[in-house]
Amino acid sequence: MNHLQRITNSILPLKKQLVDHPIYDSMKSIADVRVFMENHVFAVWDFMVILKSLQRSLTCTEMAWLPASNPKTCRLVNEIVLCEESDGDGQGGYASHFELYHRAMRRCGADTTPIDRFVDLLRQGTGVLEALARLDIPECTRSFVYKTISTALQGQVCEVAASFAFGREDLLPDVFERAIAETKRVGDRSFDGFVYYLNRHVEVGGDSHRPMAEQMIASLCGDDDLKWQLAEESAIRAVQSRIAFWDGVLEQIQTRSDQSDRGAVQESNIAVGEHFLAYAIQLGWLNGLSADELSQQLRLPRSQIDAIVEAPDDDPVGPTQLDA
Repeated sequence: MNHLQRITNSILPLKKQLVDHPIYDSMKSIADVRVFMENHVFAVWDFMVILKSLQRSLTCTEMAWLPASNPKTCRLVNEIVLCEESDGDGQGGYASHFELYHRAMRRCGADTTPIDRFVDLLRQGTGVLEALARLDIPECTRSFVYKTISTALQGQVCEVAASFAFGREDLLPDVFERAIAETKRVGDRSFDGFVYYLNRHVEVGGDSHRPMAEQMIASLCGDDDLKWQLAEESAIRAVQSRIAFWDGVLEQIQTRSDQSDRGAVQESNIAVGEHFLAYAIQLGWLNGLSADELSQQLRLPRSQIDAIVEAPDDDPVGPTQLDA
């Protein structure tokens, strides 16, 4: 059994759990699909986080250009970026897949306010983690994006590639086919843009991007058993993260009609956002990073980083608040 097949076999039970997830059957109305999209758009955005991390590692993105050390992986990642960042939009023009999704949200009346605020904060120079902390979004969505960013910044390139290949390109065509079927069953033409996005992702993911991503991993890991082990563990974490994300979105869909519960969730999300930055730095961003590196990556003053890092262990910020 080759290494790629071993990873495929390792994630197979998790993949089946995801493909059979009850979230798809829960999308019975226009409002249900909107809830799904309002959360999932953040996963569409952070797809590019993983991809751009790979592009930075495997190609030269500096003005003072240098040849890539591995032309094959350079070619593979650039081909994927070309499609994901500037694909045909179905109307004679070009757009990123994120922009296609955003258009689809606007067409069906889904709320784009949180994702628009997030993008605006990034354009203003706010650090990505701080921008994420400022948003009033469900914790399952915030946690999913945080884990993606953590992998992109801290993972070895073989781990990032495995997360991309098996947590995205290998996984999403099967998952999106379920979403397409359920969305069509709702029977509203305002979702045509959403279905176009899903179909396009299934088409390019299954036919070309999936084998490209697998070739990338094979080239990066070579005959190094340790790299293959890291890749396998990263693939498993990526699928587990998606399952947890789907669980959280499903809960939102199921409780959508209860306005009092929705108000309580929003208040909880605001409180979580206030603590998220400190919690993330304490638990996730100290792994091998100096305070200066944290300050640079998060675009926060060194004094603020020091204050968070030196917070006492009995500080109220902790997993019980964030994992609730």
